[in-house]
Amino acid sequence: MAIQKEDILAIENKLIEGIKNSDVKFLDSVLHDELVFLAPNGQAITKQMDLDSHKAGDMIVEKLVPSFETITVLGNTATVTVVYDTKGTMQGNPVEGKFRYLRVWQLFDDGLKVIGGCCFQLN
Repeated sequence: MAIQKEDILAIENKLIEGIKNSDVKFLDSVLHDELVFLAPNGQAITKQMDLDSHKAGDMIVEKLVPSFETITVLGNTATVTVVYDTKGTMQGNPVEGKFRYLRVWQLFDDGLKVIGGCCFQLN
């Protein structure tokens, strides 16, 4: 089964809602167990670290508005670049600004999953 760009856009939009609502069950279903995500500070984040952060309420999202730049499909893998206009708090610290994300999705028997990504703040 081939990935379609529309599938990626749909799952990205669901991911945004999952992040905003700290929907740990949904996030658990779309983040691959071997996920590696590089945070703006250079820290490598695992799936478990991300889920634990949502469970603990460390991340409060007030605004997360996407502007999709590219969606590229390569067989059963897709890359997405998106800029988020963001406002919220992370571990009690205010976070605000525009952040560019790269996410890598791969299609598995049980659906699309994020296998890697990174983000950084734009000036």
